[in-house]
Amino acid sequence: MKKLLLLLIVVVAGVWFYRSTGAKEETPVVATSPNKAIPQKEATAGSSLNAAFPKSTGDFTVRFTQEKDGFSQAELLKGAGKLATLSISDTAANPSARDKFKTATKKIAGHPAAAVGAQGTALLVADRFQVQVRSLQPAFSASDREAWLEKFNLAALNK
Repeated sequence: MKKLLLLLIVVVAGVWFYRSTGAKEETPVVATSPNKAIPQKEATAGSSLNAAFPKSTGDFTVRFTQEKDGFSQAELLKGAGKLATLSISDTAANPSARDKFKTATKKIAGHPAAAVGAQGTALLVADRFQVQVRSLQPAFSASDREAWLEKFNLAALNK
């Protein structure tokens, strides 16, 4: 019994010693590509994106609802009713978000545009910023979304 206990101790000590002094695995080096995402915290500040949103006008109110690094969102209201969400996102933190614009044949205000599902329309500004309008009411049509996309201050994003 003593020999078995001694053998067990030697085996456990050997395994512990091997693991604590063994060669460490090296992390493979991954080649960077021009489409590599930047960390979210390095994306454009959401507060600086707010300047590009359309202003409230007439019966329409633009009310900001979310702001974080690389993203800002507002609701488009008419009276008390929510018609759409308006958003700008910095795709530098998510380069794959630009993929839908690679084959875009449509342009809005001179920028490539794409449908985002059945209720959204987006365009890409400066090959970086995705500007999107998403309908919340069936009566808010694709042409309404396009008209509101044109109301954004897209030149502010081109800088």
